[in-house]
Amino acid sequence: MAQSNEHAAVDRAMQKMMRAFETEDRDLMFEVLRKDGTVLGYSPGRGSVVTETTEAWAQGFTGKTADDEDQRHRRYEILDVTGDAAAVKVMLDYPGWIGVDYLALSKIDGQWMIVSKSWSGRAKPKAR
Repeated sequence: MAQSNEHAAVDRAMQKMMRAFETEDRDLMFEVLRKDGTVLGYSPGRGSVVTETTEAWAQGFTGKTADDEDQRHRRYEILDVTGDAAAVKVMLDYPGWIGVDYLALSKIDGQWMIVSKSWSGRAKPKAR
């Protein structure tokens, strides 16, 4: 029963994160995203691993819903919830980008928070 409750709590945190993606609402995002977390992924264009804080990454969220939001598709799968740790896979399919994020969550002071985001993705060719 306790594990089921924790899974539901992680799901609620992820629903909030998905709303933050949809609305580009940085304040909503930081309700479930630690500002001192880490974002990292390999950039083929740079030829290296790119690392930044979650706070720096979230600066890209303008608070204005993207013009092509109706064409952006996101879904997530909770891979594991064990003790105070959880792993979630987020699949992103945008008009110009397709990618996968792996999020690590920790239960901190009784609340599930995203502490790291590892991404992989690529640009999609423009539709003709």
